[in-house]
This record gives sequence, structure tokens and C-alpha cells, in this order.
Amino acid sequence: MTDKDFLKKIIDDQNKFWLEEYTKLNRQEKVKYWLATTHKGMRTQGESFADEYSEFSKKWYDHANVVEPDFDSIFKEAMNDIGFEFDWEEYNKRIQE
Repeated sequence: MTDKDFLKKIIDDQNKFWLEEYTKLNRQEKVKYWLATTHKGMRTQGESFADEYSEFSKKWYDHANVVEPDFDSIFKEAMNDIGFEFDWEEYNKRIQE
């Protein structure tokens, strides 16, 4: 498999997830998805002594709103259960940039 084929497969798999699998999730499952992926991303960054909020950006936020029309509400619910105090001010700053 060439690098180009490999990248195409990754993109195809991501599209399949968002178009076929994610759309079948109920609200609670969507909350759990965003909680798990956000927690993992922030934890991974923190464990490598990087900026925990670096995964958030305007591009990330725009994508999240495309794949989830009710993103703000679902994300807010997810962050209520993240297990630490989520810095909404820092988050809002990042998604504006």
C-alpha cells in the first residue's frame, strides 16, 4: 500500500465514521463520545508536558459543528463530567483563533 493509498483509507474511514456510525448514536452516546475523545486528547497532551488545550482551534470547532449540529450543547454536557475543572475561558479563546 502506498502512502497515498494509506492516507486515502484514513480519510475514507473517518468519513464513514462521521456519516454512518456517528449519526446513529443517540444523544447520550454522543455526549460519551465527545467526553472520551476530549479527555483522552487533553490527558495525552498533559502527560507529554504539552498544552492541554492545544487540540482546540477554530478549525476543530468548525469541523465539530459540521458533524454535530447540536455540538455546543452536547459538548457542554460532556465537559460537566470530564473529571476536572474545564477552563471555558481558555477553550473559548482557542476556538476563536
